[in-house]
Amino acid sequence: MAGTDEPGNGTRMLNPDLLEYVRTMIRGDYAANDVVEARLDADGWDGFPRFLAALFFVAVDRRFGTAAGPPEVIKFVGDLRAGLGEGGPDIQPDAAERLILSIIDPSVDYSISQDMIGRIQAATIQKILTEEDLSDAELDALLAEAAELAQRE
Repeated sequence: MAGTDEPGNGTRMLNPDLLEYVRTMIRGDYAANDVVEARLDADGWDGFPRFLAALFFVAVDRRFGTAAGPPEVIKFVGDLRAGLGEGGPDIQPDAAERLILSIIDPSVDYSISQDMIGRIQAATIQKILTEEDLSDAELDALLAEAAELAQRE
């Protein structure tokens, strides 16, 4: 059953529709995204916060590595917020900078609401993965890596 813990194997199963949901968002296939979202609404979004956090980690690490510092992150967040425009999620710049920097440097402290964390993660993932113009195989591999990371206990 999707979203349930598998006893004794050290992993937590994710609903495979979560990967498809992100894939359709990155590809800009909003009609398919609506279909997947309806299935998730019916079946449950179990594991989505774990998957989103893992994908955020993978995307930020891929984009910035360990060498980037505040200037690169500040520019990225400025571009991110400018790209969201009217009607996009409200992203607090200082919160986004701290959250992204916490992936680059785990000593960076962030005290951000869960709601803001989710908005930052989703917007950052979409920007990074859309800009990279990944092939289908590259996107599948990246989503699989994040899913594997999210399923670990």
